[in-house]
This record gives sequence, structure tokens and C-alpha cells, in this order.
Amino acid sequence: MMQLGLVRSESTRKGVVLCLLSMMVLAAQDAITKVLVQDMAVAQFVMVRYWVFAAFAILYVHFNGGIISALRTQHGWLQPLRSIMAVAEIAIFTLALRYLGLAEAHSLFAAFPLIAIALAGPLLGEHVGLRRGLAVLAGFIGTLIILRPGMGVFKPEALMVLTAALTFALYNIVTRFVSHQDGFNTNMVYLAVIGCIAATLFGIPAWREPTMDEWVLMGVLSVTGIAGHVL
Repeated sequence: MMQLGLVRSESTRKGVVLCLLSMMVLAAQDAITKVLVQDMAVAQFVMVRYWVFAAFAILYVHFNGGIISALRTQHGWLQPLRSIMAVAEIAIFTLALRYLGLAEAHSLFAAFPLIAIALAGPLLGEHVGLRRGLAVLAGFIGTLIILRPGMGVFKPEALMVLTAALTFALYNIVTRFVSHQDGFNTNMVYLAVIGCIAATLFGIPAWREPTMDEWVLMGVLSVTGIAGHVL
């Protein structure tokens, strides 16, 4: 029993570290996104990002178990829904960066763990204790103290960030649920391929030829996006 507890504790620590690394990578992307979104349609560079992600996912799965095996899922409709949630969250948050500063956007988006905790009980049956709930709340307050957002948080556009936070919280809850039965390969290939199809439907009509600098920025955004999702 003690050994099982140690294994679970170690697993939890690994999960925490990977989650923190993922958030760090995805947050660092936003500086690049803030530059791109000023002159380029959101749908265009979200589409390019997903093209790269889909290519990576297909190659990875092909050499680690095969595509056919990865496509077998116990959650036929939840996997596509999860993928569309991810695309929607990225697009909504990215669009919000066109109107809000990074500090305002991140201070509002930092509410997503609180939303996830509130929904984890009714949707997953995972009830978070008072101590952990207060810890997350303290982290949210700390984020506000560090970022010191300005009056931008009271703009109507701020609702876009809150919508993105809600969508990301739901995405994390669905990911947690499907991961009980579907493996890493299945989760990744559905996220990449369905997301790529959805992003392309909106990205093609918005296409314009990027400049060389924009190609470089989209390349960095795509690579770091893969790292964030894999983590």
C-alpha cells in the first residue's frame, strides 16, 4: 500500500511539472501571436500551426504503434469535440490579443483553473478540497499582482478571453475524461487531424501570402505549439 502511494505521488509530481511546462510554453507563444495578429487573419496562422502539428502527429503515431491503432477510440464523439474546443480556444484567445494587452489577457485567462475546479466535481466527480481550492485562488490573486492589468480588463473584448478560459477549462476536463481509456497516441492524433481540418476550413478563405518574417514567426509558433500540446 505504501509503495502504491509513492507511485501515485511520483506520478502526480510528474503531472504537475509537465502541466507547468506546458503553460509556460503556451504563454510564451502569446508574444509572437500578439505580433502576428495585428496584420494577419487569425484563421490563417492557426491553420499553419495545425498543418505542422498534424504532420508531426501523423509521423509520430506512424512510427509508434501505427495510425489505425491510434484511431481506435472509446469516445467516438468526445475526441472530435475535444479537438474543436482546442481550435476554438486558440482562435478566440488569439483574436482577443488584437484588442487587449498581454497583461490584461493573461490576467483574465488565469481564471481557467478556477473554472476547471468548479466543473471537475459535477462533470468528473473529482472534488477538490478546500486547501487546494484556496491554493488555486491564491495563485490567481498572485497572477493579478504580478501582471497588474490595466483598465483593459473592463473592455467588452475581455469577454472573449473569459470565453477562451471557459473553453480551455472544458477542454482540459474532456482530456482528463478520455485519457482514462484512450492512450497518448489516440489523444494526439485526433487533436491534430480533426483540429487541422477545422482550422483549414476557416484558414483557406482568409489566406494571403505571408512575408518572410511572418513565415519565421509562424514556424516558431508551430514548433512551440507542438511542444505545449505534447507536454
